[in-house]
Amino acid sequence: MTTSFESSFWNSMRSPFASIIGTNHAPSTDEMLRLKALLAVPRTELNRLELEIARTQLVLDGLLRQKEKIKSYIKAHQALMSSIRQIPSETLADIFVWCLPADRNAVRSLKEAPLLLTTICRNWRQVALDTPRLWNSLHIFLPPYLSDIAVSKRAIGVKTWLQRSGSLPLSISFHVKPLSGAPPTTTTTTMDFSDRLKLLIRTLVPFGHRFGNLFLSLPSTELGAFNDLSMCQFPMLQSFRVRDANVFYGFYPRGPWNDGTSSENASRVLFAPLLTQTPALKRLEVAEISVRDGGHLTLPLNWGLLTDLNLQSDDSNTDLRHGLRVTEAFDILRKTSSLQNLQICIVLMPDHLFDSTSSGMIHLPHLGSIRIKFLPFQLDDHTVPAQVSSVFQYISPPSLKLFSVACHHPLPMGSALSGIPFHTLETLEIATRMTSETLTGWLSCVPELTSFKFKDLGCPAGAESLFAFTNTFCDSHLLALTPSHDNPSPLCPKLTTFRMINHLPAETRISSSALLGFVLGRAPTLKTFDLFFDRDQLFAENDLIELRKLKRNGLQMRLHYAKYPLHAEEDLPSDGLHPRPNSQPPIMAHRISDMDGAFGTNRIV
Repeated sequence: MTTSFESSFWNSMRSPFASIIGTNHAPSTDEMLRLKALLAVPRTELNRLELEIARTQLVLDGLLRQKEKIKSYIKAHQALMSSIRQIPSETLADIFVWCLPADRNAVRSLKEAPLLLTTICRNWRQVALDTPRLWNSLHIFLPPYLSDIAVSKRAIGVKTWLQRSGSLPLSISFHVKPLSGAPPTTTTTTMDFSDRLKLLIRTLVPFGHRFGNLFLSLPSTELGAFNDLSMCQFPMLQSFRVRDANVFYGFYPRGPWNDGTSSENASRVLFAPLLTQTPALKRLEVAEISVRDGGHLTLPLNWGLLTDLNLQSDDSNTDLRHGLRVTEAFDILRKTSSLQNLQICIVLMPDHLFDSTSSGMIHLPHLGSIRIKFLPFQLDDHTVPAQVSSVFQYISPPSLKLFSVACHHPLPMGSALSGIPFHTLETLEIATRMTSETLTGWLSCVPELTSFKFKDLGCPAGAESLFAFTNTFCDSHLLALTPSHDNPSPLCPKLTTFRMINHLPAETRISSSALLGFVLGRAPTLKTFDLFFDRDQLFAENDLIELRKLKRNGLQMRLHYAKYPLHAEEDLPSDGLHPRPNSQPPIMAHRISDMDGAFGTNRIV
């Protein structure tokens, strides 16, 4: 009743001054006295209500504090029942192992496993420290101007890390950046660079008997130090990769190509003694390091055990120092009958046709993948196609599933490559100059193809030209690959992965409508579609909108072009794992070797 009375009593519409409320009326002296008398009661009531609200607020605040205390009490006890606490330590350790990088060794970074896992809580830290599988891989990087204290701490850290690995086989990558220029004035050091390097090598030596995978990236002159300090067996070593850090960082040595008489070139095979200590070696990579003519054949290897052999750098700038003559390549292949994966670079000498008829075919029954790059010694050598033919005519790889070939000269087709079982290939990678018609011929030979990667080096302007003026890949190829009413039997019907790198600064011959038609036509089976351009492309926006919709629906698709970042900071934990780009763009587009380019990409789709 009181509430009803109060609600109607304080209604301004029933006030004796209702007619002038909200107006500009100026009250008279009499009206002022009446107003003051009228407001006496409501002011008293307002004071009462404010006191009541304050009292009620105190009660409410107390209840809220009690509520939070009870919630905290419940939360603290519920945490004891959380599912993660019920996971046995063995299972938690298995989960931790899945957090390790899959494509490289672990690095000394608190932002990544395993070190990250030691920072979460006491229990996780203990589980991580007690799990040897978290610590049996490590990437070690030594910059040129690290202080003595920093090097000593790094050596202690390496030793502690590897001790946690128990008795497991180890995967080690040891990368050194060579000296260049004057040291920073802030660096305090009494040891020279060689002493700092030897300190880390001595730290690794006690663990050498457990090396299963070893990657050395040292200046060629320092490879001897590793030999001298590690005169022990590596009985568990199955994978060995070595490269010259000078080459990796672009410090190319001077001197004649493959001149075995110079002391500098002789130093580049100082890794050979290591191979005498690797009786179980199956995988060898000697790519980014110069070896004099015939030097590979002299390596003290059990060639028959090798299943993986890489004598070709992934860098598109591979020069003649890192290639083999045709005769040496064939001599190696005759020794490696167990080979499953081959990556090789062959230097083609002018007017030097190889004839293997005297020794017959080279049978490689287990070879599943070939990646081969041809480097003509002279750019104007017109015997290149014939030399390439002579290579493939005497190789028999019946189990081949992946074929990758790179050459800046147009390559032959048909019977010239009779040794390659194109009809059973599942992966084809091409980086060579060719006409659009020749590319169509390649695609028509691979009915089982599931993955295709093409680096478009361009179409020669004429039969005798070595210079490219127009793109090879064009709309006609997309149409031939697109199933439709007019094309019920497209080329490569099993294709699931398509990647193309356009190495030419010229305008592309690919339209967005043809791209969209290809993707839509292949949508049920196409899993990956990646096109990389040297520069931004002018595609129809409506087609790009449709392509972006397909990407949002789950298709792994990128249309992108190169960009150029600034210098990165020095001494990152991951330094040495990937080439660090320069701040300047490449002089020529064909130097871009990766799907992301050497400098990252800008996205179109």
